Amino acid sequence: MMIPKFSLRKKLIWSALLCFLLPLGGIYGLTNYLTKDLLLDRAIVSSEDALRAVQSDVNRILDQTLELSNMVLMNSEIRQQIIASQKRGTQAYRNETLVSHSRLIRLLDELFGQHDGYYVTILGKNNFTYTNYAHDDFNPALLYKQDWFKKMNEVPSFSTYWVGLQDNYFAANPKDSHLVTIGRPIRTSSNSIIGYVIISVNERKIRSHLQSGSGSDQNMMLLDEEGVVISHSDSSLIGSRMTWWNQDRPARTIHMEGQEYVYAEQSIRPNDWNLVSLIPLSSAVSKYKQILLISFGLQVLFFTLFCILLMVLISAFTKPMRELSSFITHIGRGRLDIRSGIRGNNEVTQLAKTIDHMLDRIESNIEQITVEQTKKRKAELEMLQAQINPHFMFNLLNSIRLNILIEGDQENAELIASLSSLLRMTINRDNEFIPLHEEVQTVHHYIRLMNFRHANQVRLEVYYEAGCERALVPRLMIQPIIENAIIHGYEQFAGVIFIEAVHITEQGDNDISITVRDNGIGMSEATLQILRANVDPVQEETAAPAKKGFSGIGVKNVFQRLRLIYGTSAQLEIHSEEDIGTNITLRFPFEVERGELDVDGDSGGR
Repeated sequence: MMIPKFSLRKKLIWSALLCFLLPLGGIYGLTNYLTKDLLLDRAIVSSEDALRAVQSDVNRILDQTLELSNMVLMNSEIRQQIIASQKRGTQAYRNETLVSHSRLIRLLDELFGQHDGYYVTILGKNNFTYTNYAHDDFNPALLYKQDWFKKMNEVPSFSTYWVGLQDNYFAANPKDSHLVTIGRPIRTSSNSIIGYVIISVNERKIRSHLQSGSGSDQNMMLLDEEGVVISHSDSSLIGSRMTWWNQDRPARTIHMEGQEYVYAEQSIRPNDWNLVSLIPLSSAVSKYKQILLISFGLQVLFFTLFCILLMVLISAFTKPMRELSSFITHIGRGRLDIRSGIRGNNEVTQLAKTIDHMLDRIESNIEQITVEQTKKRKAELEMLQAQINPHFMFNLLNSIRLNILIEGDQENAELIASLSSLLRMTINRDNEFIPLHEEVQTVHHYIRLMNFRHANQVRLEVYYEAGCERALVPRLMIQPIIENAIIHGYEQFAGVIFIEAVHITEQGDNDISITVRDNGIGMSEATLQILRANVDPVQEETAAPAKKGFSGIGVKNVFQRLRLIYGTSAQLEIHSEEDIGTNITLRFPFEVERGELDVDGDSGGR
């Protein structure tokens, strides 16, 4: 796929557009994010304002029920009528009581007759009964059978028992209507109950205010302390319990039926009920978002005008650059004899003059470059010739080995083959890393030569965990350790050197552990501490010099080489006991490929 190339003018235009578009989008997103809470606050304030208007109407209806009940509790004639009728006297006394009762009924009718929608019931223990409704609509004696009626006996003097929502039991009202009821006991000065006053108000009076005060998307409701709907703008929800209701939390929004609502509430003065407003959040903030969109649209309009002006100005400013680009294109095609000819007093003109000057100097430098290239080719040829000499020596050794084999001297032929392979490994610098099995094969050749030189009988035993033989290790890493084991561990005696390779994958590691162990004379604790100090970089200045081996590097240099390659991932442990042997363990990352060509591992010395 070809990537389109843009001119400098287009790059400048697109860069300018991006420099404007990114802040524009960022400002819009940031404004939308920062104003989210502000819009929510405004929606809540608007809901609370609407609730306060409805709150006063609902409080007035509930206060009216309390006022009506107070008329009964504070009326001395009602108390006297209830108490007097408990006494059974002469006919004249009964006639006087009857006259007082009739006068009281007329007084109560005048008091309660003007309160439409309120149902007043006064019940005395002496069978005194008064209602402002017809007994054909409802028999007040049935109130004694209500579950809540007995609870009024526990209400203190002049206190109110809020019965709350009830199904309508008046025949004159529709069946789907509800009542909101309160009850208060009538007590004597000795706190004994002589009667009750029960006042019910039609729930429709409250609902009408909820419906008139709420908007098209707004739901208003009156909830009791348990979250049961006393009144609702939607009559089908009256009597149901709001599962999301939590009287103790000052919520701002609630989730209901997969939608988020703005929540506001106002308490009702006479009791623990609450007036609640719910508005869908999307609807509550929509008008404010419209203002943001209009503002963003104006910004886009100004941005379009800015783009037109920007393109005109950039075209004028970049004209010398386009001429310079055309000039450089001709130079790229090899026309070094032309000059720019751009005139003016700006940076592009200065650049064009500089290029003209550079062209003049390029022509004078061509001859010098030609000479340098000739010298470079000569140096490469000398390097190639230097590489021929080691190969000549290897071929010569192989020829000698073949000649000895023809004469039947197998042992000396194998020694020359080992020497050839070891020299090849030492001189070859093509690859610093080789598979572990090739490194161990080099060690085999080295031990064969050392046994010949010192007349030892040192044997080598190798154990690979599956896959470890393919692990890449630094070339000539094990040989210095083997050299120390033969020279210092056996001292002209026979023995066995063990090489063990294990793949470590514990706790997320991916390392290889290579252990070189001999059964030689070992070393004392003091000697062991000196050796450990030699390989410790912290103690490098004070440590005793490390003993050098065949390749010129000791254990210290082996470890420092690993640290240079693998950093702190490379670890070294040395353990030794006198007359038992020495154990050296190297641990570093496990690798099977480094993207380089393998070192020639031919051990046959061909």
